[in-house]
Amino acid sequence: MPGHVAQGNQHTFMKRRVLKRILPWLITLGALYWAFRDVEWGVLWSHIRSARPMYIAIAMLLTITSYWVRAARWPKLFPSVTFPLLSSWKVLVLGFFMNNILPARAGEIVRAHLGSKVLGKPGTLVLATIASERLADGLTISVLFASIVGFFGRGRLDPEIANNLLLVSYLFGAVALGVIATLSMRNTIFSIVEKYSNKTDGKARKYALSRLQIFIDGLSPLRSPKQALIIACWSVMIWSIELGAFWAVARAFDSSLPISGVAIFLVAVNFSSLIPAAPGGFGVIELIAKSVLVSVGVESGELALSMVLAQHVIQYAVIGIPGAFLLSTLRSQLNGMSEETQLADEMPGSLAS
Repeated sequence: MPGHVAQGNQHTFMKRRVLKRILPWLITLGALYWAFRDVEWGVLWSHIRSARPMYIAIAMLLTITSYWVRAARWPKLFPSVTFPLLSSWKVLVLGFFMNNILPARAGEIVRAHLGSKVLGKPGTLVLATIASERLADGLTISVLFASIVGFFGRGRLDPEIANNLLLVSYLFGAVALGVIATLSMRNTIFSIVEKYSNKTDGKARKYALSRLQIFIDGLSPLRSPKQALIIACWSVMIWSIELGAFWAVARAFDSSLPISGVAIFLVAVNFSSLIPAAPGGFGVIELIAKSVLVSVGVESGELALSMVLAQHVIQYAVIGIPGAFLLSTLRSQLNGMSEETQLADEMPGSLAS
C-alpha cells in the first residue's frame, strides 16, 4: 500500500512538473498567434524600418539609466546592510537576465541566491527585499494609472481593458495593505512563531518558521515612514525615467500618443509581464500592449506592434548583453563582488542608510 501511495505521489509530481514546463509555452504560442494573426507583414516591416535611430538611442540610454537607479535603490530595501552600487547592479542585472531566459520569473530566486552569496545574508532575507521592490514598483505604476484615469478619464481606452488594468492596481493596493498589517503585528507574529516552533519537534517545520521570521524582518524597512518615503521617491524616479524611455519609443515611430497614452503603454507592458508565460513574456506583452495601444488611439495594429516590439527588444538588449557576459564569468564575478563588499565593510562610515 505505501508503495502505491509513493508511486501516486511521484506520478502527480511528474504531471505538475510537465504542466509547469509546458503551460507557459502554450500561453506564449497562443498569445503570439493572436498578436500576429491579422498583421500585414509588409506594413509592419515598413514601420520598423522607418524608426528614427536617435529616439531609439535615447530610449536605450534611459533604460540603462533606470537599471542603475534600481541598483542604487535596492540597498535601501535592506534592514541594515552595506551593498556597493556596482555589486548591486551586477546581481540585479543577472536576476533580470535570468527572468528573460527562465519561465515564471524564476530569475528572482536566482537573484536572491546570488545576493545572499555576495552579502553573506540568508537568501530568504534577500528575497524579502525583492518582494518589497516588486511591491514598490507595482504600487507606483498603479498610482500612475489610477491618476491618469482620474484626471483624464478612460478616453478611448477599451472599458474591459481599463477594468482589467484597474483590477491589477487594486490587487497591488490590497497586497500593500496586507504587508502593512503584517508589519504592524510583527512582534505578535514572531511570538506566536517562536511559541509554535518550541512545541514542534520537526526540523523542517522549525526551519520553515525561522525562514518566515527572516522574510518578515526583510520587509521591515517598509515599516518606517521615513524609509518608506525614501523608497517611494526612488521608485518615482525610476518610473519617471522609464516613462521617458517609453515616450522616446513612441516618438521613434512618429506616434501622436499624448503623455497619458504613453503612461498607459508603460502600464500595459509592465502589468502584462506579470502573467506567467514563457521566458521574457514574449507574445503576452505583444498581444496585450498592442491591444491597449490601438484602444488609446494608435493608428494601426502594425504601428502599435512595432512600438511594442521595439520597447521589448530594447529591454532585452539592455539586460541581455551585460547579463550574458556576467553569466559567462559568474564564478570570477561572484568572487570580485564578495571582495568589493568586504572592502566596503572595512571602510568607516559605510553603514547602509
